[in-house]
Amino acid sequence: MNLTYTFANKLFSKERIKELNEQINKNLIKSNDSPASDAVKTSTVKFLKYNSIEKLIKPFVEFSYQSNEKIFGFDLFPLGPDKILNYNIYEEGTEYNWHFDGTEALDKKDIKLTCLLNCSEESCTGGDLSLFVNGEMKCKELDIPGTAIVFPSFINHKVSKLTSGSRKTLAIWMYGKKFR
Repeated sequence: MNLTYTFANKLFSKERIKELNEQINKNLIKSNDSPASDAVKTSTVKFLKYNSIEKLIKPFVEFSYQSNEKIFGFDLFPLGPDKILNYNIYEEGTEYNWHFDGTEALDKKDIKLTCLLNCSEESCTGGDLSLFVNGEMKCKELDIPGTAIVFPSFINHKVSKLTSGSRKTLAIWMYGKKFR
C-alpha cells in the first residue's frame, strides 16, 4: 500500500448532492448506532439500505472499488442490496473523536475500507476529518461538498468538533475476508 488515502474532488455536483440528500431522507430506516468503544461520538447517525440510492451513488461506489484496485489491494465482497449505509450528521458542537472502523463480533469478515462522501449543502467550519499516521494528518479534501475519500478502516481517525454550520457524510464500509 503506497498511500494512506485517496480522494475524488467534486465527484458530485451541488445539484446531485441535493438530489441525493432528498432520496436519503425519503429512505431512512431504523437501526442501532454503535460508536467505537471508548470514543466520544456526539454526531447523529441515520441509516438506509444501499439499494434505495444505488443508482444515485454509482460514481461513488465505482470510485471506491477503483481506489481499492489501484491503491489498497484488499479482497472485497460486493455490495449487496440490503447493505446498510451510514448517513452522518454533524451540527455545531458535535464530533467523533479518535477511533477505527471495525468490530470484534464478525467471524468471517472484516471492514477493509472506509468510504466517505461529503453530502453537505451548506458551508461549515470545523468538523475536519483527520487520520493518524505518524502523527495527525488533516484530510482537507473532504471539506469540499461532493468530494469522496477512501482509506483503510484500521487507520485511526476522527472528526473534530464542528464550530459552525452543518456537515453531512455518507459512509460505506467495504468488507472482505477476515485479516490473517
